[in-house]
Amino acid sequence: MKKGLLGLGILALACSGEGMGPEAVGETSEVGESIIRATSASGRNEAVLLYTKYVVYNADNTMTTRIGTCTGSYFAPRVVLTAAHCLDGLPAGAQVLVYYGDNFTADLPQLTEVGDSLIPRAPGQPSAWSKADSYELNPAWDANLVRADMAVVYLDRKLPFDPLPLARFNINASYKGKKATFSGWGADTVTGPVTATGARVQRTGITTIVGTPTAADYHADDPNPGMLQPSIRNTVLKVDGRAPNSNGCFGDSGGPLFVNKHGQDYIAGVSYWTGLYCADYNLYTRIDPFLPFLDQAYKKGGQETVTPRLECVAPNSDGTYTAFFGYNNKNGVNVTVPYGAKNKLALDAAGLRPSAFAPGDHPFAFGVKFGSKQTVSYALSPENSPTTTLKANKNSRACGAAQVDQVECASACVAQMTSGCPAAYTFAECTESCQGTLTFFKEAAPECLSVWRAADACIASTPSGQANWYCDPLSAPSPATCDAQFNNVNTCLGF
Repeated sequence: MKKGLLGLGILALACSGEGMGPEAVGETSEVGESIIRATSASGRNEAVLLYTKYVVYNADNTMTTRIGTCTGSYFAPRVVLTAAHCLDGLPAGAQVLVYYGDNFTADLPQLTEVGDSLIPRAPGQPSAWSKADSYELNPAWDANLVRADMAVVYLDRKLPFDPLPLARFNINASYKGKKATFSGWGADTVTGPVTATGARVQRTGITTIVGTPTAADYHADDPNPGMLQPSIRNTVLKVDGRAPNSNGCFGDSGGPLFVNKHGQDYIAGVSYWTGLYCADYNLYTRIDPFLPFLDQAYKKGGQETVTPRLECVAPNSDGTYTAFFGYNNKNGVNVTVPYGAKNKLALDAAGLRPSAFAPGDHPFAFGVKFGSKQTVSYALSPENSPTTTLKANKNSRACGAAQVDQVECASACVAQMTSGCPAAYTFAECTESCQGTLTFFKEAAPECLSVWRAADACIASTPSGQANWYCDPLSAPSPATCDAQFNNVNTCLGF
């Protein structure tokens, strides 16, 4: 019997979609299979559907939409557990959504299509959808060995039900022969080795725990090399999917295996491997060997710290100074700190400082101008973080040569964002665009880099007030007095 990952195309990974194997069909690729011999439709709320989407631009200038589906389990506030192979290989900009309703087709219109993106209703509004703020693969994941096939998705909201606890205990020999429950969002009728029908409906099945797999579960014609290594087999749980048991299939990857202990259901495993035609058995990544990763993921659902910092201070051509600030959000989720008592900076009249802090480290997140006799005071008190108060004046740490590009872009963006024109995008989007332009000149037109820097300097020195700017609601404000600098750029580029 051939074996396969539950959804990776011919390898039979339980997910479906681009990045997980199947070829595009026309404009859309949608393939998925799931529970065979399901014991019931629907299932626990905590078993959710992962829905990924991105666009591929083809050589003939056409576009192909890639859509993938997997299953996940809600185990912590704002955190879903799934299989690493469901997310591994997704390109930058790919959308990851989580569906937790009861009727996928009926609830799909809750998403608003904006360009290539699908936007769920805002948190707090009635919705069966959430979007990922970020996601993270288990650092032990090895796609070649199919080891530690586990990942977490950090959501933009808490779901309207309680998370289900993890099995922090080993599913040992005492569980052999006992029944367990699993749930998934794929199809229920196999039509070929890696095809099926009836996807995106939640179903639940009953299976029997076998225990730790053996080296006999390796098959060279459809290899899962980790089965040859005892250390990897000990992190895997095998269940019997032969009739009359239910068996998982493509589209179930990332789905939970539930065990019951003293009347409480626990998530004991993450689905990742089955046989072609979804026959015989499933393999699950055990929970207990990876508790440090999962405990850290729990904290990153909003319990970790958000810490601001002063980057440096730079002089401006008009005799003022600009203090530049960054921050580090150790969470995987966005953290909101509204302006007011917990997010105070009196000199930031334009509101350039964040009120929504994105995951990760963000240098030069904003800047604020101040006079030579003024002191900037910035106080931030995010939830689950200590209050940090930062002060800056003209004698604070000066920006150095290593920060030239960041200072250049941040200074230009401070001027644009305080111009008085309607904001076309955020400060972060402005600096990202500027950094991309600098990269273009460095790589494609280095002879014009100094000319472009002169244009940036002109932007940064333009005073606020709409009389000094060309305002376009669809793009960044353009200084009315910098035409000569932009003409020099065009001339250098040969336009």
